[in-house]
Amino acid sequence: MKRILSAILCIALTVLLFTACGTQQNAPSFVITDKPDRDEITVTFKSTENDNTLELKLKKDSLSNDQNTVFTGYADSALYDRAVITSGNTETEELAYNDYVSGWNLTSGSCYPGAEEYTPKYERHTFDYEQRVKDILIWTPEDYDASSADKYSVIYMTDGQNLFDRSATATGSWGVAESVLAMAQNGGEKCIIVGIENSDGWRDNELTPDIGNVTEDSYKDGHGAYFADFVVDTVMPYINEHYNVYTDREHTHVCGSSSGGIESFYIAMAHPDKFASVGALSPAFLLFSDATWVDWLSKQDYSQNAPFIYLYCGKASSDQLEQALYAGTVTMPDNLKKINYPEDKIVTKLYDDGIHNEMYWRAVFPDYLKYAFPKPQTEPAK
Repeated sequence: MKRILSAILCIALTVLLFTACGTQQNAPSFVITDKPDRDEITVTFKSTENDNTLELKLKKDSLSNDQNTVFTGYADSALYDRAVITSGNTETEELAYNDYVSGWNLTSGSCYPGAEEYTPKYERHTFDYEQRVKDILIWTPEDYDASSADKYSVIYMTDGQNLFDRSATATGSWGVAESVLAMAQNGGEKCIIVGIENSDGWRDNELTPDIGNVTEDSYKDGHGAYFADFVVDTVMPYINEHYNVYTDREHTHVCGSSSGGIESFYIAMAHPDKFASVGALSPAFLLFSDATWVDWLSKQDYSQNAPFIYLYCGKASSDQLEQALYAGTVTMPDNLKKINYPEDKIVTKLYDDGIHNEMYWRAVFPDYLKYAFPKPQTEPAK
C-alpha cells in the first residue's frame, strides 16, 4: 500500500509541476514533501547574483495524505537560485533552486532532492592502486539500459564513500543520485556517477596535487598526479568500455569537495582535453600560495579546451575551516584571470552561512549541475 501511495503522489506531483510550469513563465512549482505534522513552511528565495529576495509561505497541498504532507509555492527561477527553508523545529536549510531541482524531501529529517525518498543502488569495483587496492562506486539510474542507443554523461567524483548512503556521515550523504535523477526528470541530461573512494587513511596523500611547495607540511607528500592519472588512464577507460556512456570530453565531468575539491580542480585543469567542467566545492586551494597556482596554471594550455569551473564556498562564523577555505576560493578567479583564462568559463557561488559538511554540498550540488549541464536554448515559436 505504501508503494502505491508513493507512486500516486509522484504522478500527481508531476502533473502539478507540469501544470504550474505551463501557466507561469519561469515559475516552476517549488515542492516540499514532509512528515504529516506541519501546516506551513516558510521559504525565503534568494539570489547569489544580486539582492533579490522573496519570502513565501508554502501551503499544504491537496496531494497530502496520512504519510506525507506536500507543500507548494511558486518563484521565478530566473530571479532566484537559492531557497532557505524554515520549518518548525527543523534546522534552517539553504538549498539550490533551479529548473532541475524544484522539489525537496524532508521526511528523513534532512532535505534531499526529489518528491519522495530514494535509496540509491550502486555497483562496486576494485582496482589496483599503488601498493594497495581502491574501490570505485558506480551508480546508474533505474532506467539505465546498456543495450540502448541512448548514452549517458559521466560525473567522476572524489570521496565516493560519502556520495550515496545517507548514513555515511553525521550530516548525511551528498545525495548526488537524487540530484541527477531530478535533473533528468526535469528535462536535463541523463548521467551516471562514478565515485572513487578516499576513506582508507590515504586521503590527504591522494587528494593533494603536487604542483609546488605546500603551505602545510603535513600535506607535503601529495600524490595528486598519480591519483589524476589513475582516474584518466584506468577508471575512465574502464567506464567507457563497460558502460553505455559518451566517451567525448563534452559529456565528461569531475567534482569534489575540500581536499576532493582541490584534486578535482587539478584533474580537470591538468587534463582539459578530457573534462568539460569541474565542480570544486569548499576547495582546499590554500594548500598552495597564489603565486604557486599562477605559476602552475600558466604552464598548461587552455587555448583549445578550457573546462567550465564552478567554485563554491561558505564562511559560517561557526566554522573556522570553511572560513579559511573561503579566502582561497575567492582569490582563484583572480589567479585564473592572470593567465587570461576565459572569464565566461568561471562562476563563483558564496554562501554566508555555508558549513564544511555534506549537508551544504548536497544543497549546492544541483546548482553545479545547472552550469555543467545547461538546458538547450529553444527557439521561440514564430
